[in-house]
Amino acid sequence: MAGKTKREIRREVLAVRESLDKTIWKESSRQIGAKLTKHPLFTAAEHILCYVSYKREVETVELLKYCLSTGKYVYCPRVAGKDMEFYRIFSTGELESGFYGIPEPPGREDRLYHRAEEIRKRSLIVIPGAVFDRQHHRIGYGGGYYDRFLEKVPGIATVALAFSFQIQEAIPFDTHDICPQVIITEKGEV
Repeated sequence: MAGKTKREIRREVLAVRESLDKTIWKESSRQIGAKLTKHPLFTAAEHILCYVSYKREVETVELLKYCLSTGKYVYCPRVAGKDMEFYRIFSTGELESGFYGIPEPPGREDRLYHRAEEIRKRSLIVIPGAVFDRQHHRIGYGGGYYDRFLEKVPGIATVALAFSFQIQEAIPFDTHDICPQVIITEKGEV
């Protein structure tokens, strides 16, 4: 991937992800979810902020259901203009088609994630991405939504979910890009 732009790398890796066999996608997603639920950052967290999978991203609907069944506070993202906020859900049935067709929770003010430090200390955000490298740099989808959100919640624990082919040795990055603490693939932690 040396010498390629973020856009070129993103396009190549997403093409592979989109062509992933459905059976492999489901099984790899299940393995990734199982590894996440055993990770210390996850088990310690009371509040889980998690993307809702779209297309061939690592599937998260079963993870959201698991979190809800274990009594964790669960929040999903909702986009408004250039910003993204997380809103609590009580069921995956609440999610409806939103920004670019991605499932989103209702934007109810009384369910907005509170960024207070005492809550951030007990929170984990699970983030998506197109490509990652072994130093945990991330190429997202180009909108900067997660970078902007994470700037507002310093100190929150971060985990990214990815298939092993989404991990490269090194990728281009910008100084404002926020790196996840942990990346989990079907093969283990990066």
